Amino acid sequence: MNIETSKLPWLRGMSHNGRVVTLTEPFWSIPFNMFAVYAVLYMMELGLTERQIGLTQTVLVGAQIVSSLFSGSLTDRLGRKRTTLLFDMVSWTVACLVWAMSRSITGFLIAAVLNGINKVVYVSFTCMVTEDATSSQRLRNYSGLHFMVLTGGFFAPLAGIIVARSGIVGGTRLIYLGSALIMGLMFIVRNILWTEPVVVKEERHTGMLKGLTESLSYFLQDRQRVITFALQSVVQFFYIFKPLFYFAFLKEIAGLESGLISIVPMVISVITMVVLLGFMPRVKNRQRRPMLTLGFVAGSLSLLCLVLSPGHHWSFLLLSVLLDGMSTALIRPLLDSLWADHLDDRKRTRQLAAGNLLFGLISIPAGSIAAELYSVTPYLPFAAAAAILLLSAGLSLALKRHD
Repeated sequence: MNIETSKLPWLRGMSHNGRVVTLTEPFWSIPFNMFAVYAVLYMMELGLTERQIGLTQTVLVGAQIVSSLFSGSLTDRLGRKRTTLLFDMVSWTVACLVWAMSRSITGFLIAAVLNGINKVVYVSFTCMVTEDATSSQRLRNYSGLHFMVLTGGFFAPLAGIIVARSGIVGGTRLIYLGSALIMGLMFIVRNILWTEPVVVKEERHTGMLKGLTESLSYFLQDRQRVITFALQSVVQFFYIFKPLFYFAFLKEIAGLESGLISIVPMVISVITMVVLLGFMPRVKNRQRRPMLTLGFVAGSLSLLCLVLSPGHHWSFLLLSVLLDGMSTALIRPLLDSLWADHLDDRKRTRQLAAGNLLFGLISIPAGSIAAELYSVTPYLPFAAAAAILLLSAGLSLALKRHD
């Protein structure tokens, strides 16, 4: 099923599957942004400690690592479309139902395992977005994808209204139940609209271990691949480490009320969407490296402002949110498109699976480290996250400019 771009000119420059993702992604991002705001607060209200919350993240990453071992072969055997539909349903729709019914650490650990299976989808979904697409289309695809993910931030205040009326526990459970329904329907519709990519036939898989070692060797053969791989590793770690106690910090340290916390994602989304819509379409391939460096620097400054915000004027928090939105708009689409460009078309699923596994191994301690640092002082994990992004900015300077 083809999607006409004449009636939707902002979809021009994307591949067909990229346009499908752009149009359907809000039906994932809206529910996700609603429950993500209150997920940790929900666990705290049910009596989980910081260490138990960190444990759920460690189990999540462990499940991601295990699922990464099979992601490449499953994607090749079942096909990109079928793999994405099946494992999205398990890792999001079913996981949301488990989160809604959880009353102790046991339920959250089960949900973490189910949600971790989503790493299988990372491979199949990435193939859907990048295969049958040129380098410039990939950048547009990822820009559109991240733009639509951010639309969910506009609806985060609805979560605040629900929580204000039903309480953190009752409200969050309602949000999880609604998310299971909306996401499940979207996965089915998207699967109908998608077209299975026509790809270069991949070499036969000769075993998990050999596929991993061959992929790792491929990553290490070229200096630019090494740098891109290292940056992806750091960013994967960062996006588990930084958000875990972010909303808890806003409530407990910055002093925001529970209902007001949900406004923060909306403001971040507005800023990020302005950058993605007004600036990213003008970014050329040769400009990706300096723009990525700028994104890392902005993210680091955002976290420093966050650390300085409690007890000071609200301007520090507003500046933190502004820089956070700018950083998000630059880092994800630019780095994801660079990573896609450095993969071998004939071995894409194998290399994505290997990358998933290695990124997961690096990210295993992220949740536990964040929990330990937060228990020492709530300021510490965000100061550490600022340092991580600053180091990433320095590393990104070694990337070559592409014509």
